[in-house]
Amino acid sequence: MYKLQMRRDLLDWSKALALAEQLAPTEIPYISREYAQQLEFMGDYPSALAHYENGVIEDPEEETEQILEHNEVCRSGLARMSIRTGDIRKGIQLARDLHGRVVKRDCAIILEQLKQYGEAADLYELGQFYDRAAAVCLKAKAWGKVGELLPKVRSPKIHAQYGKVMEAEKRYKEAAVAYRNARDYDNLVRMLLDHLNMAEEAVKVVRESRSIEGAKLVAKFFSQLGDHASAIRFLVLSNCHQEAFQLAEATDHIADYADSLEADGASQDQLAFLAEYFSNAGDSHNAGRSEVGLKALEYLMTCGENHESLILAIEAVAAAGDNKLTARLTDYLMGEVDGIPKDAKYLFRLYVALGMTREAATTAVVIARQEQEQGSYTVARNVLLAMYQELVAKNIKVPNEMQNSLMIIHSYLIVK
Repeated sequence: MYKLQMRRDLLDWSKALALAEQLAPTEIPYISREYAQQLEFMGDYPSALAHYENGVIEDPEEETEQILEHNEVCRSGLARMSIRTGDIRKGIQLARDLHGRVVKRDCAIILEQLKQYGEAADLYELGQFYDRAAAVCLKAKAWGKVGELLPKVRSPKIHAQYGKVMEAEKRYKEAAVAYRNARDYDNLVRMLLDHLNMAEEAVKVVRESRSIEGAKLVAKFFSQLGDHASAIRFLVLSNCHQEAFQLAEATDHIADYADSLEADGASQDQLAFLAEYFSNAGDSHNAGRSEVGLKALEYLMTCGENHESLILAIEAVAAAGDNKLTARLTDYLMGEVDGIPKDAKYLFRLYVALGMTREAATTAVVIARQEQEQGSYTVARNVLLAMYQELVAKNIKVPNEMQNSLMIIHSYLIVK
């Protein structure tokens, strides 16, 4: 037995087999299996086939886990070697009959090397190697089978390849589905725009994926339609800022360009450039939109009693939380800057935005009182009610003074 073990340790399988026949016949199947594995590795497939066959333990007295595993290895080897030596049908049947997935994959790989693509695909599929099965079907140009397998395929590369095939076949819907599954958003957008007339879906894809090339395609599409605002928006989205600005300037859509930049997260340099551009063009409102801090406020304050400019100024000051800016805007609204007091509702809105509830309520009451003094009780009531509702909408507690004034005016109008 020592000599037998020594030959096994030396991997001298032919002599080990000869010794086993004399000293330990029960070891012959195990030595045959190991010898077959060595021969397979060396490329001697006919000899490996014979030794795998000799290695199978037929009708064992007791089917232990060790024997079952041993026979599985030998029968898997038989399947591989049958295919290697030309008995493809037998090898495939053996692989099908065995329970393991690995033998199906290994036999399929050999079949693929032999360009037996249909048989390889069947074994890959049987072993649940769906990506490999689909890849082989692509080689075989079995498009129908690829389509059947795709729901189980995970590889984006395979979906993309199938998309190209479907596009070449002019089957654009299938191509679009494949590109979507491949997360190839550039080609998906191209399909939607050029072949499927689905511009809205293309826009949705670009917004969700942030595809730069896709955004360029959508921008080109809108530009051809004459929808320059949308074209500019998607040029900005694709980081083509120079092209977006040139188109905006040429078509008088600079404000849309500014909106798009703001939505995309403009840099300070971009905002400063826009502010200077708008200032030179005499557009103080948009210059103020593009600036920050005191510069923004000064631009907006030159717009007089423009509603949008005043609301923007209030929002900017409230967001800044700067006492100097607050004082500056308050003075402006009260007419201390240009001698023209602005509508008191803006002062009210400023106080609300700053969380100065008591001052907001006092302003509301003063406005209502002025209307009462002019005999406009209905206007006074409506002003107070609107301001009351604004506080409630912002979940701000309405001060008693304001509630009492509203109640008194409302009661007066009912009695009247």
